[in-house]
Order: sequence, then C-alpha cells, then structure tokens
Amino acid sequence: MLHRTVPRQAFGFFTEEMDGESVLFRLGRPKAIHLNETAALIWKLSDGTRSVQDLIDFLKAEYPDAQSDVEVDVERAVADLMRVGALLSTEAKSATP
Repeated sequence: MLHRTVPRQAFGFFTEEMDGESVLFRLGRPKAIHLNETAALIWKLSDGTRSVQDLIDFLKAEYPDAQSDVEVDVERAVADLMRVGALLSTEAKSATP
C-alpha cells in the first residue's frame, strides 16, 4: 500500500531552482525533470522519516482549499519520482509486532 511507503531521496539526484521552477537532475545525466510545486515539496520532504500518508496530511494542512486533489497529486508525484529512480522506498514499520 503506497500510503505506508516511506520515500527517501536516491543518491545522485539533486534539485536546482531555475527561473522560479524546481528542476531535478541526476549526476552524469544531461536530462532534467521539471517538478511542479507539489512534486518539489515532496522531493524536499522525502528524507526517509515520513510516510506517503504523512506527506498527504502535511500537504492537506498546507493547502486546505485543495484537499480533494492532494491525495491523488501526492500519490502520482511519489510514483513518478520512484519510476525515474529519484525516490527509493521502504515500508513503514507497524506500531504493533
């Protein structure tokens, strides 16, 4: 289940701000990925300590007028960043054994 996934940034990727946009680069690769505002924030917050559900909750609090879109936007951004190898994931540990 994606909501229990705990994403973290993969080694070799970094972002830069260019003309007011976040651009994701991979060391040794000439192709850049332009990140929208949601994806850029998810990238910054993906440090291996927050689950996808934590990211959804955070963004819902940050953007209360967009609550209906947040869950889908976060899931899509995380999946896209994982697909290109920029995010790695682990499963959140259960509180009960």
